[in-house]
Amino acid sequence: MIYIMADDLTGANDSGVQLSKQGLKTMVYIDPLCSDENDTSGILNTADVLVVDTETRDLSEDQAGQIISKAVERLQLENRSDILFYKKIDSTLRGNIGKEIEVLMELLNKDLCIISPSFPHNKRITAGGYLLVNNEPLGTSQYFSGQLEPWEGTYIPHFIQQQTQLPVGLIELKDVMKGETEILNRLEILYKEGKKIIIIDAVIEHHLKEIMNSSRKFQGSILYCGSAGLANYLVDLNEVKKRKIKKLSSCNQPILTVIGTRNKIMEKQIEYYREMMSVSYLKIDLKGVLRNKRSVFLEYKDQAIRAIKGGKHLILHPDPIYNGEGGANNLIKKEQISFRELEVIIRDFLARLTATIVRTAGVENLILTGGDTAIGVCKELGINSLIILDELLPGIPLSFANNKHYKNIKLITKAGGFGGEDTLYQLALNLINYGNAEVKV
Repeated sequence: MIYIMADDLTGANDSGVQLSKQGLKTMVYIDPLCSDENDTSGILNTADVLVVDTETRDLSEDQAGQIISKAVERLQLENRSDILFYKKIDSTLRGNIGKEIEVLMELLNKDLCIISPSFPHNKRITAGGYLLVNNEPLGTSQYFSGQLEPWEGTYIPHFIQQQTQLPVGLIELKDVMKGETEILNRLEILYKEGKKIIIIDAVIEHHLKEIMNSSRKFQGSILYCGSAGLANYLVDLNEVKKRKIKKLSSCNQPILTVIGTRNKIMEKQIEYYREMMSVSYLKIDLKGVLRNKRSVFLEYKDQAIRAIKGGKHLILHPDPIYNGEGGANNLIKKEQISFRELEVIIRDFLARLTATIVRTAGVENLILTGGDTAIGVCKELGINSLIILDELLPGIPLSFANNKHYKNIKLITKAGGFGGEDTLYQLALNLINYGNAEVKV
């Protein structure tokens, strides 16, 4: 069994799919502290890879640490230094990375943690310890919202060291480029110097492969940590078992796309999608949601069901007017709520609306963008676990619900910042083309 732990659902899926596409049966376990004991044992007995979504990204360090501890205890993994364990982190370093690593290192009794957040396929690379996203330093990009100075938020060793007491080291690109022998040599030197967390540069896929290959020769137990990029090289393909074949039901029905993220990239993706396909678009008025939730809900529900039953693809998305400078801030100030409270309101409204549409109109094809959106919809539908089928685009998986009431639902989960302007359109095409496809499960 291989274990992956992620702090949100899209991250759980985009890392898990790296193993699923290599032939391992991969199950994503949602909310491990709330499901019953039988559900846990059933998943452990049937999966090759168990991905656990802890939903700790937006919690305090202490809260995150407590949930990680309880999850490890629930899975009976204490002091299991022998297991292959991967801590999935956000490729733009959101969340309580240092704290969660620290807790896992202690509980699992690991000697060393290797971090490489690079994901070259999605334009995330590290060089000199600095993280670049879409060719821009993280600290000056739209993805950075921390309190550190831009250079501090971009320089990974400094960023991680602010969140942990464990000593942090770095293996730079110049050493990575020399190959596996030098990477291993630097690992051993830094470990002897007392470093417990080692960040490793990578700018191309081959670097990630060599990082993993060299680490297997390290004489000690390792906690692996990174984005979906490094997860792609966790297993030796020669050891992969063959999986059973399942025939999917037709995907000719309308696709419901639910977008909770406020990432500006999504606006371009929506625009392109609407230009290329016949798609209904419901822009959710957040001011109306905050002031008259019931009547607004009923209005959107009726419009959405009419569109779906009319055979139209549908997008649900908070009005982008609130994404512009001052838009959300003005709303927060007027309503006297925090930014996180606004995010939770959006998540819950979209989740309830989506679940109602799914139940009423029999929707079976979902594209969920943003971790909050994905977990909100799954919880509202009572979906506690997913089985990952395939990777439709880099880091964007297709799954089906491991739930007897929604066994035909196919879900695509996508991080808000992933992809180019044609991504939503390509995902819709791929989902349609999956009709009657035979897939490994």
